[in-house]
Amino acid sequence: MKKHADPKKASISTPVESGSPLRYLMLLTPFLVILLAGIATVGSADTIRILLWYAILFLFSLVMLPVAFKIFGKFGSGGFFASKVLGLVTVSLVVWTLTYMRIFRFNYVFVIIAFLLVGFLCYFPKSLRTGLMEKLDDRYLIEKIVVEETVFAIALVVLCYIKGFSPAINGEEKFMDYGFIQTMLRNPELPAKDIWLAGYNINYYYYGQFIWAMVIKLSCITPAIAYNIAMCSAIAIPFTMCFSFGTMLIEAAQMNGLHENRIIRYITGLLAGFAAMIFGNSHSFFYDSEGGGHGFLEFLQNQGFNVGDIDNFWYPDSTRFIGWNPKIETNGGDFTIHEFPFYSYLIGDLHAHVISVMTVILIAMILLALIIASKAPASASAKHLDLKGGRFPKDEYKILLTPHIVIVAVLLGVSQMTNYWDFLSYFIFCSMALLISNTRKTAQFSTIASAILFCGNVIGILAIYMVAGHNVLVHIALQFILLIISYILTGMFPSALSRTSFGMSFIFLISHLVAAPFNLKFDMISNTLGKVKNRSSLFQLAILWGTHLLICLVFIAITVIFKNNKIGSSDKKSKKNRNKSSGEANDGLNRFNPIASFFADRNIVDIYICGMIVVAILLVIAPEIFYVRDIYTSGYLRANTMFKFGFAAFIILAICVSYVIMRLFWVVTKKGSYSLVCLILAWVFIALMFIPAHYPKIALEQRCGEIKRDLYQGLDGTEYLIDRDSAQSYIEGPGNLVSYKECIEWFNENVKGTPVICEAYGDSYKDNNMVSAYTGLPTVIGWQVHEWLWRFKGVINKEKDILESDPDHDVWTLYLWPRYADVDTLYTSTDTAEVQEIINKYDIEYIVCGNMEYKKYDFDNTATFEQLGEVVFSSENLNVFKVSAK
Repeated sequence: MKKHADPKKASISTPVESGSPLRYLMLLTPFLVILLAGIATVGSADTIRILLWYAILFLFSLVMLPVAFKIFGKFGSGGFFASKVLGLVTVSLVVWTLTYMRIFRFNYVFVIIAFLLVGFLCYFPKSLRTGLMEKLDDRYLIEKIVVEETVFAIALVVLCYIKGFSPAINGEEKFMDYGFIQTMLRNPELPAKDIWLAGYNINYYYYGQFIWAMVIKLSCITPAIAYNIAMCSAIAIPFTMCFSFGTMLIEAAQMNGLHENRIIRYITGLLAGFAAMIFGNSHSFFYDSEGGGHGFLEFLQNQGFNVGDIDNFWYPDSTRFIGWNPKIETNGGDFTIHEFPFYSYLIGDLHAHVISVMTVILIAMILLALIIASKAPASASAKHLDLKGGRFPKDEYKILLTPHIVIVAVLLGVSQMTNYWDFLSYFIFCSMALLISNTRKTAQFSTIASAILFCGNVIGILAIYMVAGHNVLVHIALQFILLIISYILTGMFPSALSRTSFGMSFIFLISHLVAAPFNLKFDMISNTLGKVKNRSSLFQLAILWGTHLLICLVFIAITVIFKNNKIGSSDKKSKKNRNKSSGEANDGLNRFNPIASFFADRNIVDIYICGMIVVAILLVIAPEIFYVRDIYTSGYLRANTMFKFGFAAFIILAICVSYVIMRLFWVVTKKGSYSLVCLILAWVFIALMFIPAHYPKIALEQRCGEIKRDLYQGLDGTEYLIDRDSAQSYIEGPGNLVSYKECIEWFNENVKGTPVICEAYGDSYKDNNMVSAYTGLPTVIGWQVHEWLWRFKGVINKEKDILESDPDHDVWTLYLWPRYADVDTLYTSTDTAEVQEIINKYDIEYIVCGNMEYKKYDFDNTATFEQLGEVVFSSENLNVFKVSAK
């Protein structure tokens, strides 16, 4: 039956009528923005590449669109941009899993098949198709999609432009990240080959690099260029996700009683994008001599306080502050790390924690949708479900498991393979959201029995993980048994707490099932905890986190004090409106679930934000109590723990402060008027945001120099080799690695598959092992610190309370020292039989002999190699020898 248009709505003029197919032409807007902005900044060649890249990502938005509309259908854009990440993750997960299981091969054809398969599964069910068509009829849907996509288009072009001033794939861990991508592009099988330990697979979390390898494969863009576009996308996508999330938060708050101006949601979204992905922490505002807070440090210094060096700020200092400045000497030092996304973008590491950001923001968005969709039970006074007639399993199943929870569980499984720290952080985050959701829709918050069940279930999850985590199948089996027990007991003792514990068990199990193919072939580095020996000073914590925490803690207090009053209404009338809008406040609910009653008196989005803040604070506090043991000892014990937990906390807090600032403009008192105090606080907090906003300006100047169009270098990450003056080269001066650039190009154009090569090994973070990193070809031995980390197995020294190398599995004895000796022999021995034996041992097919080999060994073994093979490539004094194992 055809619906008649509302005459009032019809009178509102729009550029294109909602029912007209012409409105879809507006989707060309972001393409046009990229074209015009790109030509003005990055030039025509890079613009074409960015357009192609954007088009591929746009297609990934479409493949999962029916699912996104089902999850985010209540929101204006329907979660269109979230669908982009959902599509990327789902298609890549299908390819990844089936390739691990030897059903698929990672090639162009199978990626297309996976794309079509996922699309079929999303568009075939009638309910999803119906929901899709209904959402497409929304009057302003296309306009809102265009806004989000245009934000992404602008962010992508701007970030690519800035990246073009420092595009080199060199320094920090770019060799590793690029090498991971290159080896996957070369080899259609998984697990991926370890480029720095020939004969072994990568023993690290690399699913994130796999996602971008898949996009690079589809785009056919030169990997050295595509790497930098992927790096920019890894920031531009989360930036736009934060924008979308910020608008959703305000929309959701409006659904639950907030009276706001529509433009506020877009301001909130932009602020969230900048605060999370562009701004830094508060450190530079104080320690940069041009920062507004530098005078405060000078004052403290003059009063005799030790605030460290305040006159030589360098942009990485904001990520290396606690324990570094002033330097801590006790207990061997305390050199911590506290990075944030924009710093990661500047240094260009397409690393696990950076790629994972888009996934975890998607998790937070889905959990918001879950909480908004949660409704009170039909009979709020009912304490238990009806167990008669077999209704218990079915009814409880519907209450406990929703599409939101299933998708979140899958995404957490992806996080295990991308950045395991995010799995830990966001499992806590999910537990918080589940508790809020279950509190809203459950008659009782807790009983004695359900509280015992909750505690027992949580302890059970953790105990099984700690004891059996290294044995994948046993661990999954035990978690499954715990899930069944939890399900039965939750049905017997239903409450918000017991249902939350079941949800936690379900998410934990499903996430491990999703990651099982990967985990079966992965040796976990560590899952034991140690007690910290050093703690941060309150002063240093305040310097880093003070701005964010002040705003957030004030908001928690305001949420407790102010109810969800409506403008122009008395307290009694507001209460009625709150009850009506929430649909959950009734006598029975108040009697059995006072927590739900508290929630009902407040905007549920405010409650969710408070929950996010609490999780973030826990992540900040955690490294002050314990650390996860790894290879780092002495003064670096808690460095990695603080790094990964702090990174997650930064993003969560940044999104929260963005919402809080805008929310404070619309706080209503019980008298029905806007709160003057909150309005003043909002303006004060806006001013405070200039503190973290100081970082990108000074950091860009120091990293990229002057941003001028004629200084733009392009996006090719290997072009720098033409002028590189490497300290690892035998010949000194600019251009001493040109021969390696040509050698790498020859390998990439002429050598297929993953034959083993040999090149001079070296320390991590140096130019050594460039050929293996830039080609994806496995070398006999590469960066030592990284192989040490990836292969390390430890045992706890109870006396020192640290993790030490397992004497039965010492990385140096098993892998590093023997291979170092063999490579040394290969490049220095003139005994052809001895060299041939090493070639046979590692099945070496190509030997690289150039400036870096001459520098390391001060010896030219060309004559020996000529006897064992032939020169297949030559440039200047570099030769590549083709040899054969016998």
